[in-house]
Amino acid sequence: MRILSFLFFLLFVSSLFAENAKVKFMIGEVRVKQVSQQKGWSGLKMQMPLQEKDIVRTGVQSRCEIELPDGSITKILANSILELRNFPDPADESISLFTGIGKFFFKVKKVLKRKFQVNSPVAVAAIRGTEFLVINNGDKTEIMVRKGQVDLSDTYMRNTVQIMPGFKSHLTAGSAPTVPAALSDAEKEALNKLAQDSGAKKKTQKIKRINDDVVPTPAPVKKSSTPPPPPAPTPKASPGNGNAKTGGFRTGVTVGAVTIDDKLYNQIGLRPEFSIGKLGVALDLTFYIDDEGNIRDDNWNSFNDIIEKIYYVRWGHRNDPLYVKVGAIDNYRLGFGLLMNHYSNTVEYPNVIRTGVEFGLKTNTYGVDFMLNNINELFNGGGLMGARYSQNLIGGFQVGASVVFDRNQYKGLKDRDNDGTPDYLDAFPDNRKQNLDTDRDGIPDSKDFDRDGNGFTDNYDLLIENGMDPNLINDANYLADPLNFAKNYLDPEPFNTNNAEGKTQIALALDLSYPILTFDYLKLTAYGQYANFPNNDGAWGITAPGFLAKFAFINAYAEYRIFSAGFLPEYFNTTYELERATFVGDTILTKADKLKNIKESMNGYVIGADFDLFHFLIFGAEYQNMSSKNFQLRTLRSTLDLNTSFIPRINRAGAYYMQNNAEKLFRKTEGTIVGYRLEYEISGGASLLFDYRITYRDLNGNGKLEPVRTTNIQTVMHF
Repeated sequence: MRILSFLFFLLFVSSLFAENAKVKFMIGEVRVKQVSQQKGWSGLKMQMPLQEKDIVRTGVQSRCEIELPDGSITKILANSILELRNFPDPADESISLFTGIGKFFFKVKKVLKRKFQVNSPVAVAAIRGTEFLVINNGDKTEIMVRKGQVDLSDTYMRNTVQIMPGFKSHLTAGSAPTVPAALSDAEKEALNKLAQDSGAKKKTQKIKRINDDVVPTPAPVKKSSTPPPPPAPTPKASPGNGNAKTGGFRTGVTVGAVTIDDKLYNQIGLRPEFSIGKLGVALDLTFYIDDEGNIRDDNWNSFNDIIEKIYYVRWGHRNDPLYVKVGAIDNYRLGFGLLMNHYSNTVEYPNVIRTGVEFGLKTNTYGVDFMLNNINELFNGGGLMGARYSQNLIGGFQVGASVVFDRNQYKGLKDRDNDGTPDYLDAFPDNRKQNLDTDRDGIPDSKDFDRDGNGFTDNYDLLIENGMDPNLINDANYLADPLNFAKNYLDPEPFNTNNAEGKTQIALALDLSYPILTFDYLKLTAYGQYANFPNNDGAWGITAPGFLAKFAFINAYAEYRIFSAGFLPEYFNTTYELERATFVGDTILTKADKLKNIKESMNGYVIGADFDLFHFLIFGAEYQNMSSKNFQLRTLRSTLDLNTSFIPRINRAGAYYMQNNAEKLFRKTEGTIVGYRLEYEISGGASLLFDYRITYRDLNGNGKLEPVRTTNIQTVMHF
């Protein structure tokens, strides 16, 4: 009973000293969703106390001012939404707010022992006693500073810029903050008005002026003679310099389980990431331990393995004037993607680790792009390479030329010892010097006195090598015909990828584009492409016309396509490393071999779009439909991600489905990938990550595709 009374006393005291925010001024329609109430939105009232997790939103021509527990002021302008995410308590002396779409002005009091942080769907701002404006528009967050200092970062805190008084910076989803730029005179005047006005004065003024005149809307950008660069698979990023203070260090410890080659391993890893200016480095220092406590040494027993511990090293970001990256490649695209689109060298990670290279150089007149799928493969007789040169012409036109060269398609087959014999055909896949064992007794033919397993000696060369009498041979089959014994009774030398005929594949492309519209909120580019496979009877493909549009938060594209017999669009795609070379029974087929099955010319279309729905649901999809009289090809790609900022305890949630160039959709093929990722926060700084992926391969040569499941369950701790 005493314990129960004591608990009630603690609750009573907590309620007396609870930190609350208060409504100081409001006008127009302002509503609140209180965490303490089961009902939905209700009208906000003056002096109403607000608690953690309460959400306030303003309507058209509305405004609200809230005084936070530390005395700081938040002004919520029209058509905006704000969540009071975290208030200070004895264990955590910090304030955290979440801003949705809209405009917000903050007057933050400087307290040495207290942190003040403002989050948006794409950015994090750390404040040190300041006055500043936040504008969230679609996937972009912009900050203008009047007084003090703001450190603007992406949501993963990988890149940071320091914004000083009189400067501004912005950040788009997936990118780094831009270099801070000086505020214009109009912007400075707008911030001064927001800082000086009071609720009493504004009651007699038009709210439209508060939201339009006080915070000016940028004018449309005039057309430029230089066309925009071809669409990139990842948003543009420009880490700061000069007045910007970029950089940061971030590391995580992973503890969990992962399935590799159908075997379950415990996983312990360190994932450090840091950036200094334009330099960024991420490492993957992971140990896989089996049920007997043995470390999987396949990941640590050679110099190449050490290289693979570099998840990436980069200088700059894609579409920067100079960009270099070594390591993981995700969603790589050349030109407008008719040859290479959505390529990834991480499709089998961590089962197969590839260390690739990306390079980009851009000027006002020309651009150069280059990629290599795997450095280790390049030194082993293989390597997939792609390059593009683009030139800006008079009148806004841009022309580009691309080439993709696969030096050895068969390097897509798993070969652990790199002896040229694929593991499926190699009797000793971990011994580079041996690959034959005719009698399956575990002894290589070259070291076996009885190679065919009939109980009699038949290895003349081995006898001589060991200084033994050749007359010991007593195998009647060998004695009857020594010259043809190997041909008649032993396994033949297995297929060797290094000596295979038709191992290369090359593809060429040309493209032409013109920017029809280049306004700030509406961009439209028309383009055409031509591609050719010289090694496949000159098979060709044409896209004309094609249109790429960006309107507000929607990116969309559409193309009309015409292909000759033997042509596949986006040949080098997400699943290329899976389809590059595969077993069908005992036969090895490359992706180029499959082009022979396309015996008719085809025409059709491709459409795609991605959009951000109210910063809650991010969805992207692409559908291709190509057909002829007796043949058809379908491609479907879809991704779904949730903005988990609105979901307690969930740090990441998303799913995807991809199927490339299939005759019928939703049937398993080598070009099919399906998976999901979910990260659940266990406590501050620690979360549980579920990463599940299914691909399909013919694992035993029976002509049937079996699912290859990659399951990764980790406890992730961030520092």
